[in-house]
Amino acid sequence: MRLKLQRLSPWRLRGLSAVARLILAWGLLEGVRNGFYAGYLAIHGGSLGFTLAVIGTAWSIHLLSDSFSKSLGGYLSQKLGMGIVTLVGGAIGLLALLTVPYAQSPVLLFSLSLVWGVSLSAIFPGLLTLSSQVAVQGREGRAVTLTNMLTAPWTGIGVLGIGFLTKVNPGLALNILEWIQIAVILIGLSLIFRPERVRPPRQELYPWRRLLLFIPAAFGQTFAPALFSFYILKYAQGLGLSMFWITVLIVLGGAISTILLIWTGRHADRKSPRELLIVGLLFIGLAMIGLGLKPELPVLLLLAVVGGVGFGCFGPAWNALVVRLLPENNRAAAWGTLMTVEGLGHATGPAVGGVLAAAIANNAPFFAGGAIMLLLSVFYVVALWRPWWTSQP
Repeated sequence: MRLKLQRLSPWRLRGLSAVARLILAWGLLEGVRNGFYAGYLAIHGGSLGFTLAVIGTAWSIHLLSDSFSKSLGGYLSQKLGMGIVTLVGGAIGLLALLTVPYAQSPVLLFSLSLVWGVSLSAIFPGLLTLSSQVAVQGREGRAVTLTNMLTAPWTGIGVLGIGFLTKVNPGLALNILEWIQIAVILIGLSLIFRPERVRPPRQELYPWRRLLLFIPAAFGQTFAPALFSFYILKYAQGLGLSMFWITVLIVLGGAISTILLIWTGRHADRKSPRELLIVGLLFIGLAMIGLGLKPELPVLLLLAVVGGVGFGCFGPAWNALVVRLLPENNRAAAWGTLMTVEGLGHATGPAVGGVLAAAIANNAPFFAGGAIMLLLSVFYVVALWRPWWTSQP
């Protein structure tokens, strides 16, 4: 059984427990904050004296404070250890949950949202770094990809689950959020007693200008979909799609992407992520442009396949490239810098997309997003023309 688990897992058995606990902790934290702002406050906030504008602003402050603190947060995860930063993030989140329902002050809500966002900034870059360092040699990209896959669904679980509970019993929904934060605090305590550091074993001189190689994709991969993601359901319904077919398209693309990871993850780790990265960006760009053409259902099904292939290639290739080229020393801080750039794309995309949709047409953001991904594909054809593992990429 032990040997079978080792063959299937991208991580070494020593360290797997810490990685698993951190994945659970971060998933729970993502579920809580998304469920609180987009579920609990969005539905029940009016009864607490908060308008939707105030709630939306608080949510933006929270996300931006998290994003812009990630470089510092990554550094702190190396110096303090993952147990302490997880404990702090859980405790401050619990304080916010206990305080906000009685705050009745937008300024206090904004302040708590900012501090809560900063407190979470150290956990994810530290988690990805630890995940890559505990991975079996040659499986680092797959380890990071699997970490992302295991934590991503908690966002939707939090929004839908807490949103449903809030409609039924707001008090129960809030209590569940609070108990989840307590569970995260306990996980943090367990990691303090058996600390797993992401501090590297040796010092090195790293050419930080190499980060310029990652910044275009780090920004573009979040900015391009954020141009239209906030109104994608309304757009799809405008094409005559029912919720059933919208779900079918999402599941189809996701299933293809997941199945492809079995091969693309291995290829990116063992050979080169270069070709997969370029092909992934190309296919995602084509899928976005295709959506902008407002096609019929048969073409939409084809575009779901194209998009699924694109994400199935891009995800593991991006992770493998980042793992191989980021420094061993201060990796979490460098990863945090990239996450800050990704967060900037998330934050600015909806505003730009809204302007494009209002000024031109509701499908203009799809064309703009597709063009960005195609340009990124061309950029990496040029930037990665020489072998990606060379010292000067």
